[in-house]
Amino acid sequence: MPRQMRLFRALVVGTSAATFGSYLNMVALNLFVYQATGSAWQTGVFMALRLGAGVVAGMAGGLVAGRLPRRPVLVLCDLTQAATLVALALAGQQARIDLLPIVAVATGLLGTTSSVLLRSSVPDLVGSEERIGANGLLVTGRAVATALGFAAGGVLVGWLGYGPVFLVTAGAYAFSATMLSVLPLRFPRPRRSGPAAPDGATPDAAGPPAADPGPPAGGARRPVRRYRRQVIVAAFAAAPMVAVILVVRAVDALGSASHNVGMPVYATQIQPADPAAFVGHFFAVWAVGLFASHRIITWLRRRSSSLDDPRRSEGAFIVGTCLMSAAFVVAFAGVPPPWVLLVAVVAGMADGFTEITYTTRVQAEPDPRRGYFFGLTAVAENGGLGLGMLLAAALLEVWRPLAVAGVMHGAVILLALVVAVGATLVRRRTTTPSVERPDPAAQPQESRR
Repeated sequence: MPRQMRLFRALVVGTSAATFGSYLNMVALNLFVYQATGSAWQTGVFMALRLGAGVVAGMAGGLVAGRLPRRPVLVLCDLTQAATLVALALAGQQARIDLLPIVAVATGLLGTTSSVLLRSSVPDLVGSEERIGANGLLVTGRAVATALGFAAGGVLVGWLGYGPVFLVTAGAYAFSATMLSVLPLRFPRPRRSGPAAPDGATPDAAGPPAADPGPPAGGARRPVRRYRRQVIVAAFAAAPMVAVILVVRAVDALGSASHNVGMPVYATQIQPADPAAFVGHFFAVWAVGLFASHRIITWLRRRSSSLDDPRRSEGAFIVGTCLMSAAFVVAFAGVPPPWVLLVAVVAGMADGFTEITYTTRVQAEPDPRRGYFFGLTAVAENGGLGLGMLLAAALLEVWRPLAVAGVMHGAVILLALVVAVGATLVRRRTTTPSVERPDPAAQPQESRR
């Protein structure tokens, strides 16, 4: 195994610890907010504030990735979250309530920023040829951390109380910051005049890589908003398929809200005696499928390296998206308990497969524009999930969970198929050589008889 991949594995251990802390924190904080305020509305406002901060971080993620040194920013994000949670753990009851808006903004803003910077740095950390394996490690680490975080949340809160759990979470962030600091990995340097060579990646057929125009020349300074818009437009003009993938991810996040909101309702309907057990078992098995997706990708790469091709990654992303949405729809169809767990495994595998292929495709773009793409993807995912939760909650008032999941995930499948067909037609038209008509002047003249 190459040295860089060994170092990256160690880095994944650190980032997975931070992910574990995030999900442990999600359980503990949501419970704390509800118990401290006694209001479902204030709990929802807290969650919306955290989600909104993630949207803001995604909008600025491209500029941060392109203009600031990534290792110090990643370390600062983890240490700031750790310090915020230490303050929350040591504060009194009323002070904790006053700190909640700061905690919501810090976790949403800094967590999303870390995700954007890490994803966009993978080709520089391990090399373009190893990015699929590296993305698989990230998904595997996230799967394990998610399962452990959710599982440990309720147990640790009941056993230790909120303050010690906040300290445990802060320690997880501090461990991640330490790993980021000490590992001799080469993070990309900030670009100030234009992107470097495209890492050996194959750009879209739309044209050459879009250059970052850099800061304005001379003494004149353009407004930051106008500069950012010009960079994003230039990036999407050079990679239009990535823009399409971003739209699919946004609709996918909207569809995912249907099972996140609908699963507790469905579990209460089919297993009223213990709905929490059904939800917990379903998502625990889903995490197992997420873990298995890395093994599937590794097996496919041993048989063929076609997934390294950006166009093949796009096709695999569409297939995975359709399979994942279909599996979640089937999960609400009254499938008997043993079989619904199989559906959960399939949903998890498809989810992980989609995550790896989409991330790999975006990483095929040169730096710094892949930083903008990952930032905008974070905006699309957080915005789609937030809007989807509102829509799903409203639809569940009048429809059954199966109908809500069918409509919202069905829209994802329909859009993905339309994208696949449209991309195929466009590429056939652009790659089919045109038949040239013979030039009469170039033809030999026949002798007149």
